[in-house]
Amino acid sequence: MEAIVMDRRMHQKASVREVLNDVYEEVNWAYLAKNYFGKSRSWLYHKFSGMNNGVADDFSDVDRDRLKNALKDIAQRVNAVADRL
Repeated sequence: MEAIVMDRRMHQKASVREVLNDVYEEVNWAYLAKNYFGKSRSWLYHKFSGMNNGVADDFSDVDRDRLKNALKDIAQRVNAVADRL
């Protein structure tokens, strides 16, 4: 029984906030929300928390892809600046 529970946990999609844990403090989420989603910082924080006004509110697959691409874009820009130093 315990193995089945462990297997289910391993197959569940990790929350976006859990995945971002290593870089969460380093990213300007207000900038990212505005410039990549056209949304407010609070919209993004509700997505991270998984709740909005007491209602479950997770990232859609489209939003996850947009977030992934935004982070990659920012990373490329930071790398380009670092290379110019």
